[in-house]
Amino acid sequence: MAAAEMAKGQYDWIGFLDGDEYVYLKRQDSLPEFFSKFDHADAVALSWRIQGSSGRVVRPKVTTVEAFVQHSTPELGDNRLIKSFVRPEKMGSHYHNPHWYDIPVDRYVRPDGRLVNGQDANQDIDWNDAFVMHYICRSMEHYIQRIKRRLNADVGDSTVYWEHFNRNELADYEPLRFIGQTHRILRDIYRVMLDRAISTLRDTWYKVEGGNMFSPRGDGAATVFQVKSAFDTSLYLLPHENRIMHTTAEIAEQSHLIPVYAAVHDDTPNAVTFFYEEDGQPGTHRLIRMQRDDRLASELVYSLRSFGEGQYAAYNPVTNLHLVFIPNPTENQPQGIEQVAAERREVGGWEKFTLLPVENIFYGSNRAPLSFVPGKETTSHDILVWLVSAAVAPTAEEFLRVLASVPLSVREEISYRVPGLLWTFV
Repeated sequence: MAAAEMAKGQYDWIGFLDGDEYVYLKRQDSLPEFFSKFDHADAVALSWRIQGSSGRVVRPKVTTVEAFVQHSTPELGDNRLIKSFVRPEKMGSHYHNPHWYDIPVDRYVRPDGRLVNGQDANQDIDWNDAFVMHYICRSMEHYIQRIKRRLNADVGDSTVYWEHFNRNELADYEPLRFIGQTHRILRDIYRVMLDRAISTLRDTWYKVEGGNMFSPRGDGAATVFQVKSAFDTSLYLLPHENRIMHTTAEIAEQSHLIPVYAAVHDDTPNAVTFFYEEDGQPGTHRLIRMQRDDRLASELVYSLRSFGEGQYAAYNPVTNLHLVFIPNPTENQPQGIEQVAAERREVGGWEKFTLLPVENIFYGSNRAPLSFVPGKETTSHDILVWLVSAAVAPTAEEFLRVLASVPLSVREEISYRVPGLLWTFV
């Protein structure tokens, strides 16, 4: 009620949603567009649609909408509950409940414009125009965390609540039509999280115990390579999908693909950065994706493994799964433009590649050169000393290359010092 009072004169509409509730519009692309059709109404009641766990046990690193696509049928009675958007100036002073508000019933409508059926938060289920996806369960890890927080408040120490709401009868991928826009926004948010983590580690870790400030070994220069697979193909970016594929130079030129390069820095030889170049500069505005790699960035840092005789493999430092150059084109891709996926636990012929130096493409040296070569013996202390000692803060990519080169336990120790900020990167 206080929020509605503050919204008067500031906003046309205010919606009352919990953090596990997401509005989906089937016929419009924005809330202003949706509400423009309700000149005859002062409140809109959206039905719940209870989403299940989609069989997930561990909390996923992808967005909620991507992870939990399965949902209940209308037979689940809880879907009759609604959530409301109201015009704050038109709302009365009586508080009913979190679902229903003090608006006359002749001005309270459903998403298709018809009037509500009585003055009650229980309404006929309507998923035709707009609804609220309610992620009560999410993964089992989410649910256990919820029990620990709310035990004996509104959740008991049993599986009864889970079994009632974990409904996965139907799957709906239509809401993913917004996911491309969402990913671009999240990419920028994640970059801010990285920068904030670096800044926090530099500003709050004042004392270096048991060691001295280090001197850099060099300038951390990078060598740029072209990746050559066992099929004599290289990496390219599909511009309309921003997805990394592999193909030949001839097909890439015919299809107007953007070359993707690999940068390896002298002071992080066990990490490789995949990047693209546009207009003579390393690209930063595109979100680039690798199949089965859920990270959101304009450059992708991978751990690098050498197999001798110029043969390498690269693996995602978050999942530990290796890149594989898949030889068979899919139905959705032109002949000869093939998938690269981070999905293999073992390394065979399809996972190996060679690195061919490229002379006319440049990738910048480190802003904060290292005094050590990150590897299995590196400790969190070494990384913190580097961060504190550096004349300027390292870039996000420099920091991620170091994290990709050290054991998971070390990454977790660093992440523990900046709670939440590095969760998607470790």
